[in-house]
Formats: sequence, structure tokens, C-alpha cells
Amino acid sequence: MRGVRVIFLDIDGVLNCKKTPNPRDLPYIIDSRLLRIFLRMVGRTRAKVVLISDWRHDPAGLFSARYWGIPYVDIVPYLPKRSRGEQILLWLRKHPRVTRYVVIDDDDDQLDNLPLFQPPASKGITAKIANGVVKYLQGKTFADTPAFGLEFSLTTGGLQCPLLRGVEA
Repeated sequence: MRGVRVIFLDIDGVLNCKKTPNPRDLPYIIDSRLLRIFLRMVGRTRAKVVLISDWRHDPAGLFSARYWGIPYVDIVPYLPKRSRGEQILLWLRKHPRVTRYVVIDDDDDQLDNLPLFQPPASKGITAKIANGVVKYLQGKTFADTPAFGLEFSLTTGGLQCPLLRGVEA
């Protein structure tokens, strides 16, 4: 049985940024350029997308995610007394077929022990970050591919995890 790859996705600061046009100041807005980068990455990895975004707390947010074409299959449970990292770990315990996963979030809400790709909120996801995610989900590590162009600084349980924070792309 083949394992499942998962992308835990935050939306604000990843698929939109400070430069995203929003003349009406609407909530739940996506930058089409950032979405194209993300969708290409999802297609290349064939990963399942699980929302960790605050958008998951509001039916209008979930509707908007579908409207914009974010191909999510699930959301992590909302447990207000637990960190986002703990919420992800609880989700993973209930889904043992997941063999490889990444977190894409502009914040690091106790995500340091997870394979975190962290775009700057001022830019959102970049092609460089997306390429790093693809390589990581394909099973490569920094040791395998020094050309990642990413900073690796976290080793957890023998697994070398990428930690990408505010990298200019």
C-alpha cells in the first residue's frame, strides 16, 4: 500500500500577502499568482491538502477556500487550548497512512518540531519554497540534494526536517 503525502496549509500569509490586491478590503482573499504556484506544487507532489488556516473556523472561510480552488480534503480539528502544532500531531495520529508531510505556514505556532516551510507574510509562497516542498515530499533531504537552496537546521527522530524562515526568493 502506497503512503499518503500531506501538505498542512495555512492560507493567510501563504496564499495571500501584504501585496495582494484587495480594494474592497474583503475577508478571505487569495492572490491568484500565489495560488498558481501552490497548485503547481500540489500537482507535482500529488499530496493531499489539509487546512490549518483560521479560515477553517468559519463556514464562509471554508466556502471561500473552495471558491478560490484550494483542493483541501480535510481540516485539522479546532482545539483552542492546544497549539497548531499539537492539532497537526493529533490529526496525524488519526491518519496512520501518512508517510511524509510538510507544514506551510507564515507563523511558527509551536511548529518547530515539524517540517515547516515558512514563507514571509510579506511575500507569501514562492517558487523556491514550492520547489523545496516538492523535493522534500519526494523523500529528498538536504544531505541528498544540497541544491535545495533551503536552510536545514532541525533534526527530529533521525529525520532531517527543513526549516525555511523568511528566505528571500
